Amino acid sequence: MDLMDKLVLEDLTEEQRQMAELIGLENYKKLVHVFGGSSVYIFKESTLIKTLRDKEIKDKFNGRNITELAKMYDLSTKQVRNILNGVDAVDSGQLYITDFLNG
Repeated sequence: MDLMDKLVLEDLTEEQRQMAELIGLENYKKLVHVFGGSSVYIFKESTLIKTLRDKEIKDKFNGRNITELAKMYDLSTKQVRNILNGVDAVDSGQLYITDFLNG
């Protein structure tokens, strides 16, 4: 018998217990097995929704409907163009530290 088979919710810290209760103890054990000891970032719901929205905009674009898509998704036409061109929401003129390090 594996020691992990003996794990119960009461063995966990409060934060870990909340996760185990949310996804189930067996799924929690799977997460521990795969990601244990590492730092895992979980997207915010709004990030996932934005990704899905952007994909949907690209799928619905027919070459002439930027204004319609902007209205449909409550965005400006510039935002829709940026999505279609793959420009991130971050200011495209933003400088990064690597810009200075690379000469």
